[in-house]
Amino acid sequence: MKESHDRKHDPLIERLCEIFAALYQGKIIDKAWLCEKFGITERTAYRDLARLGHILDQVSPGRYKLSVHLLPALHNGHLAEFADFTGVAHLFPRNDGQSLRNSMQHRGNITFHAPTSRENRQIEDLLNQLNHAITGHCEVEYHYRDKPRCAQPYRLINQYGLWYLAAVENGRLKAFEVARIENLKSTTRHFAPHAEVLEELENSVGIRFGSRVEALLRVSAHAAEYVTRRALFPAQRIVEQHDDGSLTLATAITDPHTLFRWLRYWLPDIGILSPASLREQFEQDLHLRYAHGVAQR
Repeated sequence: MKESHDRKHDPLIERLCEIFAALYQGKIIDKAWLCEKFGITERTAYRDLARLGHILDQVSPGRYKLSVHLLPALHNGHLAEFADFTGVAHLFPRNDGQSLRNSMQHRGNITFHAPTSRENRQIEDLLNQLNHAITGHCEVEYHYRDKPRCAQPYRLINQYGLWYLAAVENGRLKAFEVARIENLKSTTRHFAPHAEVLEELENSVGIRFGSRVEALLRVSAHAAEYVTRRALFPAQRIVEQHDDGSLTLATAITDPHTLFRWLRYWLPDIGILSPASLREQFEQDLHLRYAHGVAQR
């Protein structure tokens, strides 16, 4: 009889252990998840939730997570959140916490060639001060490129491994490299964030701010493969796909010279179709660079 009783309870014990393991990794559970996961009836699911009630916190009607005091310092859910926060989640076929942890367990098989960065530990205090100022909507004062500045800080942006402060100075949204900021001081002057500045930050790619110009680019069939594999230009969209495999591409730019740097790299496979003024400016830029290069020889 005892052996039969133990066998009866084995599935229950195994199920409860698996449920707790999911909760421990940050999973939010409900009746539907239990029924689908374990093939049990709604009545059995309700009983399981009741059995675990003393370790659960309700997050919304019928949905539960592990009580905060029982959660580990870092679980799979946190790992997935951090990957999404840092913008690397898309590098993996699946970006749930368990899959990311599995990738880490096989990190000896994987190599990332990320943009190089200067040592950021030396600017830890600056980043902390700026974080507090941004959260508190406090104006900050500092020296930057040997000039005294007073600005309203909005956001910290990491661009190619370097940290920048997006702040409004004299009514203009600008980017300041954090490592070049000196004598930073938070003031007691508070400001109300402007909706248009927040919108620009949400819609901007990188650290170039200001009015945007839409440019149409011609992309050769050879370069089309790379352009469609990942976005190379801000807010890029394909306008037309041609029979020969080439593309007409649209991009929104705030700084022409940033675009010119990319185009010089991709010549002759990518060029400007319109506006004509931007195309002429790019041609003049190329001419000056060529003339300067010849003069130096």
